[in-house]
Amino acid sequence: MKQILKIVPIAAVLTLGNIQNLSADSYSLEDLIISNIWTRATPGRAKTAAVYIGRIQNTGQVADTLIGVSSPFADKNMIHKTFVEGGIAKMSHIKELEIRPGQLLSLKPSNLHIMMIGIQQPLTVGRTFPIILEFRKSGKIEVIVEVKKSGTPMKMRMDHKK
Repeated sequence: MKQILKIVPIAAVLTLGNIQNLSADSYSLEDLIISNIWTRATPGRAKTAAVYIGRIQNTGQVADTLIGVSSPFADKNMIHKTFVEGGIAKMSHIKELEIRPGQLLSLKPSNLHIMMIGIQQPLTVGRTFPIILEFRKSGKIEVIVEVKKSGTPMKMRMDHKK
């Protein structure tokens, strides 16, 4: 009986500790944990949108690489990196994105993101849609993107005089 009383709290902690992995916005693929996938609502007839991923974590011993992204809601999907040059924000296409063993990577505003080009319809708050992430080692996984309120959570100062 004493052993059971010791096991129950341990089992409860292990179960509650893994609840995030069971939620709809957290995904596991081989040694990768992917969570918090979102985009902003698009205004009017916008044809582009950026998708962000709060966490891609490689819990394994071998690197993996994000090599492709696809979605039925856009004509083209690419990995981009935002950088500032001469006071102007610019984006560059990145063919692949390595996730090293033990690394936790975030795709976030004003940094790495997935650029969706030629979106088929406006993205409205509360809507969800799928994208497929393709990794060199682990393969493909379909994840769900949540559309959140437009506006930026990060402040970026731009000098428009230059």
